[in-house]
Amino acid sequence: MESLTRHSLRHPALTLGLLGAISLVAAAGLPRLSTDVGYRAFLGADHPSVRRFDDFLARFDGGLAMAAVWSCDETPRCESVFDAASLEMAYTVVKTLEQSDAVRRVEGPATARLVVPTPFGPTTRRFVEGDDGAPVDDADLLAERASRDPGWRNLLVSQDKSVAAVVVELPSSDSKVALAAYRALDSALTPFEDGDAFRFHRVGGPVEFVVAAAELERATTLLIPLMVLLVGATLLVLFRSLAAAVLALLPIGVAVLWTVGLLGWLGWPQNSLTQALAPLVLVIGVCDGIHLLSRYASEGAKAPARRVDAPTTDCGTRAWRADLLQRAARDVELPCLMTSLTTAAGFLSFATASLESFVHFGIVAAAGVMAALVLTFSLLPLMLHLTAPDRIYMRDVSGRWEAALQGALHLSERRGRVVLTASLLLAAICSFGMTRLEADASFEDLYGARSRVVLWSRFVAEHLRRPETLEIDLLLPESLRISDPRALATIARLERRLAEFAQIGPARSLLGPISWYHRLIRNDDPSFERPGDSEQENRALISMATAFGAGVGEDGLASWLSHDRRHVRISLEAGKSPQIVMRQVMTDVRRILEQELPPGWYGAATGPYVVVHDMIDAIRSTQLRSFLAAGLAVLALLAIFLGSTGWALLALIPAVLPVVTTLGAMGLLGIRLDVGSAMVAAVVLGVAVDDIIHLLDAFRRRRRSGVSASAAMRGAATHVGRALVTTSIALAVGFAALALSPWQTVANFGLVSAIAILAALVSTLLVLPALFFALPDR
Repeated sequence: MESLTRHSLRHPALTLGLLGAISLVAAAGLPRLSTDVGYRAFLGADHPSVRRFDDFLARFDGGLAMAAVWSCDETPRCESVFDAASLEMAYTVVKTLEQSDAVRRVEGPATARLVVPTPFGPTTRRFVEGDDGAPVDDADLLAERASRDPGWRNLLVSQDKSVAAVVVELPSSDSKVALAAYRALDSALTPFEDGDAFRFHRVGGPVEFVVAAAELERATTLLIPLMVLLVGATLLVLFRSLAAAVLALLPIGVAVLWTVGLLGWLGWPQNSLTQALAPLVLVIGVCDGIHLLSRYASEGAKAPARRVDAPTTDCGTRAWRADLLQRAARDVELPCLMTSLTTAAGFLSFATASLESFVHFGIVAAAGVMAALVLTFSLLPLMLHLTAPDRIYMRDVSGRWEAALQGALHLSERRGRVVLTASLLLAAICSFGMTRLEADASFEDLYGARSRVVLWSRFVAEHLRRPETLEIDLLLPESLRISDPRALATIARLERRLAEFAQIGPARSLLGPISWYHRLIRNDDPSFERPGDSEQENRALISMATAFGAGVGEDGLASWLSHDRRHVRISLEAGKSPQIVMRQVMTDVRRILEQELPPGWYGAATGPYVVVHDMIDAIRSTQLRSFLAAGLAVLALLAIFLGSTGWALLALIPAVLPVVTTLGAMGLLGIRLDVGSAMVAAVVLGVAVDDIIHLLDAFRRRRRSGVSASAAMRGAATHVGRALVTTSIALAVGFAALALSPWQTVANFGLVSAIAILAALVSTLLVLPALFFALPDR
């Protein structure tokens, strides 16, 4: 790194040209960036859970649903959803959406088929039967019929006729399809949202993917300048130099450009996880620059003050500044290299994940950290070389820093046993707390209680069935036909068992339309709302349902029965459950499938509910693997740096202690570990060890010169202590800014990380010196 600084100072034009060229190439990658949303964005298209769900959608002609829901209680345009204004709006929206290639099926109360009995047998009607969008004359009579039809009730309209929905089904879970379908829906609804018109509540997986991701993207765009201001203000307060604060941040801005540009050139789309790349590189990357600046300023402060335009033999010349910069770079190059490697190792640990998004995040974040290191030792020295020394040096506060640091060391030396005993006791208590730590996340925890996605979902849950479902894919034995009463009896028995769960809603399958048509052909007698008694009768009912439709938005029985009539679909309404509830539901569903299905049958659970369950489980397992991988990588790098595995293990103690303390405190306080805070361990471990490396490097140099352990530790703390405090506070402030994110998981990650980083600083300045003071002088 010192060689890089030397060459940069000797060849400034060449260095700036090369860095500028790299920046232009990186900037050319920005237009190549795309956005990925949905299950694939996290899991990857090849994940077994995603592939199983896509196969299911293809088998039953699609069916991934979203809906636009409105209430006549929220608009003066209608009193009932069957009023003319409501039906005309629904008709226009449906007809607009039918033009989109991203929409497989769309139905609303104006266009959905309603089966009604007549003296000549069942027939289908619609509320709007002409091309002008005007309701039929007997709309009131049809409304009474619709409120009793199981294919309409609580799916398209509420029981009190005040709430209705336009249901949109997508052909696949592909993110491009979800984006195109939501944009088409939003475009169709916009003309009816002006003024006192209709208010739409959008729900369903595709809505969450697009809207929540857009909220996070907007929040991140606002957070980055805020983080720059907060970190810059922190540096200004601690350095007492505006030039130092600005110069520390400028190279990191270039590193952020390189990082995001690399993402574009690799062809990896942005998602809700990679949105955090820019803030993370900004906050973490500035640390090396702070150490170089601090060393440069400290050395410059020791020199006598001279004029900048003094003769070449004086300290104000550029030649003297170049020499001072090279000495500063030589002093911090090894610890900065090692800290960047340990931080990059922490991010690269995510490459062990089974989730494609985490792999991409880890690789690009590690590249961003190393880019920041290169720019710190090339671009930053060039800017310092062109800056007047008196704008960087900070003579007025150096004595205060030294006094404060020596006070902390005095406590560690004189009360070392007390510090170590208290740390051991705290670690024991928090280790017990970690055993009580639960990993879970509710719907509100993920997106935040004020998110539009959460507010929309709450409204719909109070009035209609939600489009989120847990799907069962049943495969019949080859010798059994679906019209066989035994097959239908097995499906009915399975539905009854699944309906016992309080966490999921009623089951829907082809039994619904078959039973409804059976009732209609029996003079609308409710006692006949069940399948037929013979295979011949059931074949007739299935043919009728295929001809007239099986309910809202369905082409015959295609949504419930595969084309080869071997696969049957059971759909269960599933709410937004915490992960602990989802895990229990999935265990019970799989147990019931094993118990209730006769020999030769096969059943598998899939659908949005299952994919989300598998996604969160995969994220949790990723955190465990990444923490172990990060710990081993950091241990190996420390062993190389210190030349001893024993010393490396000793140095890990103050790095692991803040992680254990933070997570243990969460367990004791009953704070659950969510998707965001679960990342804290691996990230903070990589960051916390940075301070330890800088302190140990300075300590080791003094010990090699023959200084006692006590004197070496005091000298090391004075030498690097100011930079350690500055980097830790800057990191904590930067991470704490994430607490303003609308996504609760991102906010939790930022807040918990900030607390853990401050705890790591205390551990480095108190626990690590106490350990060394307690050891024999050798």
